[in-house]
Amino acid sequence: RVALSFVWYAQPVGLVAEYNWGSGPQYDASTQSVAQHKLQGGFVQAMYRYRAGGQVIQPFVRYQGYHGGKKLELDARRHEVHETEGGVEWLPFANLELTAMYTRSSRVTSDAVATNNRQQGNLLRLQAQFNY
Repeated sequence: RVALSFVWYAQPVGLVAEYNWGSGPQYDASTQSVAQHKLQGGFVQAMYRYRAGGQVIQPFVRYQGYHGGKKLELDARRHEVHETEGGVEWLPFANLELTAMYTRSSRVTSDAVATNNRQQGNLLRLQAQFNY
């Protein structure tokens, strides 16, 4: 496998990206077996950091995709993932981080049990993190 990563820290605009490709075990529905196949995937995320007094507000958008098997899953399950996310992180003070994120997801997996398991949906994630 080969992977490339890029990080431009948000000062105030930031960009993080990673992409990998190679080969690995993957379920093959046509032969009903696990074989070596190509894989590729990655993500790109852009953000903007705004400081106001002692607070930090950081909106972000992210896209990720992956095509390939995951060797640690049942039958080295094949995945096709497309997700778009957007959200905002808010640090009202240094020890508290609040995050709201909305995700639109489309995933297809294939293994011996379900050869075309398509899942689509939306997700709202709210997180509070205390740092000490």
